[in-house]
Amino acid sequence: MSRVPLGHLRRLNPRDAWANEALDFTPWLAEEANFQALADTLHFTEAEVEATEQSIGSFSADIIARDRDGLILIENQLEQTDHGHLGQVLTYLAGLDGPAKVVWISTKVREEHRAAIDWLNSNTPSDYAFFAVELEVFRIGDGPAAPHFHVAARPNEWSRHVSARNRQISSEGLGEAAQTYKALWTGLQEHLRDHDPDFRERQPPPQHWWTFPIGRSGFHLTTVASVREVQIGVELYCQRDPSKAVFDHLFKDRSEVDVEFGEPLSWERLDDKLGWRVIIRKANAPPDERERWPEYFAWYLDQLTRFRRTFKARLAELEVDALQGLADEESE
Repeated sequence: MSRVPLGHLRRLNPRDAWANEALDFTPWLAEEANFQALADTLHFTEAEVEATEQSIGSFSADIIARDRDGLILIENQLEQTDHGHLGQVLTYLAGLDGPAKVVWISTKVREEHRAAIDWLNSNTPSDYAFFAVELEVFRIGDGPAAPHFHVAARPNEWSRHVSARNRQISSEGLGEAAQTYKALWTGLQEHLRDHDPDFRERQPPPQHWWTFPIGRSGFHLTTVASVREVQIGVELYCQRDPSKAVFDHLFKDRSEVDVEFGEPLSWERLDDKLGWRVIIRKANAPPDERERWPEYFAWYLDQLTRFRRTFKARLAELEVDALQGLADEESE
């Protein structure tokens, strides 16, 4: 007799979990924890979502993401694969510039489309990689439903590539500044793990910034540090707002936001870039002074908490497409 209670695994129709592909499944998949589950299945390194419904030529990719190796395009289909979506996958090739991975998610991969993905992996440059993923949903008894990603097609050498890439990363020597940043973020991770109930495990990077979700795709919080400028900071960063419509909408309430935050923030429109930031900096804070790290960790946590408290609800209520569309009409 089993020592633990056992139940029976039941397969559900994915439409029971997500009624609408664009309105339900794509936003769900773009959430950090859910996207990370897909990234882990496909062995993508340090992958993060950049945008949803992003134009690629005359089509729009459901999700645009990026990892250590380059761009990731994700096409979702809450039904079995068809020729129309295969055509979109092929069309993406014409709009790509540089290394990219294309992921086609469906509820069932037809054999002819599996063969097409295999052909693409065998007959396109090695900078490109194509994946066909079947979305499955299971439930045990009356418990919550659990999604599962089954990889139906991938590059033949993918496992070997992942192993080689991991060996390369582990063997690459880090410069002194990179070592400092990685150690700083590792220490911050331990502090957040103990003191921040909103913290989710993330891999500390060997770079001067570290990103955290804030609950809205296209926006994130970032902890920053600069050995050269002798300072640390925390920012809200918007990845793509070329018209600055979203920035201008939030900036109208700057005085109210600064009061709610507790002190003035630096609002940086970054007109020469696609994104923008709202940031607070702590001067005279050398990141390489390790004896001050406990002070820095407490400061980082305080700022992250205040940014979430001040901006999370505001971002959730934003009608980004409407704001940017209105700005485009005015500019025309």
